Amino acid sequence: MDEMANFLANSVVCEGFDPAEVEELAKICKSNRFKAGAVIVAEDARGRDLFFIKAGRAQINLSGPSARDDAGAISKIIPGQVFGELGFIDGARRSTWVVAIDEVETIRLGWEDFQQLTKNNSKIGYKFIYNLALVIAERLRDTTMSLSNLLGVRG
Repeated sequence: MDEMANFLANSVVCEGFDPAEVEELAKICKSNRFKAGAVIVAEDARGRDLFFIKAGRAQINLSGPSARDDAGAISKIIPGQVFGELGFIDGARRSTWVVAIDEVETIRLGWEDFQQLTKNNSKIGYKFIYNLALVIAERLRDTTMSLSNLLGVRG
């Protein structure tokens, strides 16, 4: 198994994949590097790519591309985590900025490539989308808890 496939095999979105399925997914992924401070995803941009953080850290911002200002920071993304899941699923414009804090290496999965893969192997598509739904559900649950704590709804 090559380095990219090995990384993907340990990702939460590849939970339950057999080695051959991981290899198939790895074949359609691309590696990208970003310098510290670089915008990886811009708010309002179009794009259906899903990104895995392989190395480095990135920050999800509401207020723009400044990685130094935590005022608009929603969260930090570390190796092993994914981002871009909402745009990947629905194709809508991006709702936040994602900025590299350090030098960042990502693994990018494009929607069109994913669709082609899953036309030939619906089992991979089902497993992947199910696992991605679990990631989205966990993030929504965390956001709901944070918001309720911020508003003082829960004690």
